[in-house]
Amino acid sequence: MTPSNTPIRFGRAQTTLSMIVVVAITICGGCQHEPTLPAKPAVAVRLADVTPYQSSEGLRYSASLIPYAQVDVAFRTTGYVTNVKQIKSADGRTRNIGTGDYVTGGTVLAQIRRQDLKNQADESGAQVDAAVAQHAQAEQDFNRAKALYATQSLTKPDYDQAQARFDSTLAAVNQAQAAQRQAQLTLSDSQLEAPLSGYIIARNIDVGTLASPSSTAFTIADTSRVKATFGVPEDALNLVHQGQQLTLQLQNGAAQYSGRVTSISPSADARNRVFAVEVTLSNRQNTLKPGMIASVELGRKREAPQPSVPLSAIVPYPGESGQFAVVIAEQQSGQWKAHVRRVTVGETHGSSVSATGVHAGEKVAAIGAQLLKEGDSLSVIP
Repeated sequence: MTPSNTPIRFGRAQTTLSMIVVVAITICGGCQHEPTLPAKPAVAVRLADVTPYQSSEGLRYSASLIPYAQVDVAFRTTGYVTNVKQIKSADGRTRNIGTGDYVTGGTVLAQIRRQDLKNQADESGAQVDAAVAQHAQAEQDFNRAKALYATQSLTKPDYDQAQARFDSTLAAVNQAQAAQRQAQLTLSDSQLEAPLSGYIIARNIDVGTLASPSSTAFTIADTSRVKATFGVPEDALNLVHQGQQLTLQLQNGAAQYSGRVTSISPSADARNRVFAVEVTLSNRQNTLKPGMIASVELGRKREAPQPSVPLSAIVPYPGESGQFAVVIAEQQSGQWKAHVRRVTVGETHGSSVSATGVHAGEKVAAIGAQLLKEGDSLSVIP
């Protein structure tokens, strides 16, 4: 018979089993009360179609208008200006010809003091007369020496001396005559004439000015035609060629003007690495002024249409710096799903950009793409 107060002893195996049962009950109880996680809601996006785009725009450059020809006119000799061509101004008064006035070729623009040049011409004439007289005397002496030398009445040294004097005086005559011609030419250059027809760009002399060959008296520009100059980079050089007809438009939005390419630089500018191009335009109405700025467009070669997406659809490609992607929206079992696709970005046009890696007709997330990940459900906003 076992006493009632005798303690019951359990083995170690029984104690371990009891602890396992308690833990299992606790875990199961927790499983029964854990709430179920709700599914991730669909992300609201607005979709856009991938559309084909073909560039129709050309490359546009700014061109500067310059005269077809421009010359600096100066006197060929030094002298004081005694006269400047007089014309009637708009108010009826007489004034010196000046900037903005039109002159025809051969017009006498100014004159320096003629008497100084005439004195030089007279002096050169006197030198010619003296040289001729000396040569005449030397010629007589030489003829006499030849006769005496033929009869052996004159020694060879005396004969040679007479011939040398004859030759030297002949050279002196030629030199004096050349100086006389130059003096006469200088005398005729006392009048400064316009070498071409055009507008006076600048006048730098007045009556009393000491003119010289080193100082410009007038600057004249022929604007019956003008040249538009601009520079193109190497990658656009194949778009322009000699004789090509181009259309230019002034910055003020005036009528368009047509001209032809008359010059292309064979080498690039050392500073900005562009090739200078000149387009010659007719300017009979004198509407084109030197210094005006015009725009000229060079057409691009026609290329195949490229897929185009909105700029807002371009997002960074996950995990790769400097790479881009779009989120393609595809329907699966009636539900829109997001698929991230890498693309190469091309030329922008307006609010869109060309992209390689997508195809026309596909749909991309245009608004909300930054919030999407691969496989996300989409809620399409109309």
